[in-house]
Amino acid sequence: MKAIIKASSVISPQHTHSAEGFPSVINEVISDRLTCLEPDYRNLINPIQLRRMPRILKMGLAASQLCISRAGGVDPDAIIVGTGLGCLDNLEKFLLEVIDNQERITSVLPFINSTHNAVAAQVAMLLKNHNYNITYCHRAFSFESALQDALMQIEEKQAQHVLVGGIDECTHDYVKLHGYLGYWKKPLSNLQLLGSGSSGTIAGEGASFFMVSGQPDKDVTGIILQGIHTFLTPQVSDLDSIEHEITWFLRKCRTELQDIDGVLLGLNGDNHFDQAYYALQKGFFPDQTIYMGYKHLCGEYYTATAFALWLGFVTLKSQQIPDAVNLTRIPDKPVKNLLLYNNFRNTEHSLILLKNGAL
Repeated sequence: MKAIIKASSVISPQHTHSAEGFPSVINEVISDRLTCLEPDYRNLINPIQLRRMPRILKMGLAASQLCISRAGGVDPDAIIVGTGLGCLDNLEKFLLEVIDNQERITSVLPFINSTHNAVAAQVAMLLKNHNYNITYCHRAFSFESALQDALMQIEEKQAQHVLVGGIDECTHDYVKLHGYLGYWKKPLSNLQLLGSGSSGTIAGEGASFFMVSGQPDKDVTGIILQGIHTFLTPQVSDLDSIEHEITWFLRKCRTELQDIDGVLLGLNGDNHFDQAYYALQKGFFPDQTIYMGYKHLCGEYYTATAFALWLGFVTLKSQQIPDAVNLTRIPDKPVKNLLLYNNFRNTEHSLILLKNGAL
């Protein structure tokens, strides 16, 4: 299964919403969380609708509109969204309202906006789109599940153009509760995250959308989504099993290990879980492989791989590796095959292979 990525957009803690490429200025924050730099929504969404719209819906609708616009205004045959937390903040407000009003609902709107599928549904209503519409909530596999479904829709000829999104917001209670479990570091600069060498990471959020298509432009090369693979390992995963899964996945995509030009690693600065990345970097991939990181720019969240896919997309498209994400000192070289590898606390692993070429 493979398809071409025609367009992308992302609202993130960086200045990514205003341009299609990588931002020229990196946003540095000293905190235990990274929050999105949001656009002027009035240019993208009806101001009347904005009045009662929760923040996560604003981000999702704006990112989807930007992606559709960059894809030439294509009306998608399917809308598929992945989210780890859904509209958690609005759900909390709805439940508190029910308690405060003695289990009576004064308005149905807070409930409608609190469901996990609210973003996908609102995108469809905005577009007046009645096609296939679904939301996946599979923890760290949420976005990957959405992508896999998109590829299956294309392979089975059920859709030609699929709008795929990955979205999560960083809520106060989420950060607080997971802080008790040791998920986060004490406030520090996000640009120092990957070299911190201590436990914990920085919480993040983002809204990313992609127009994935099985219908390439004639005689034009593009960014090909070659395949996706997810797998689980025990709490203390064996490096051999990770290497085996990577090798199997590449062979399934008819790609050899030596063909990989760059690897986008999900390093998050937590020394308990980054060891697998460093081991692969040290002894598995070829010597001239270019390594990149991204979570110091977006933070850690369930659908952070959506930000990674956007970064891989703009890197292959521009054939330029920004200094802010380059972890190696290898001279610039053409990047044709780019592998994205992420693991969530070393148990939930995902692989995405991108290629610059023809479908």
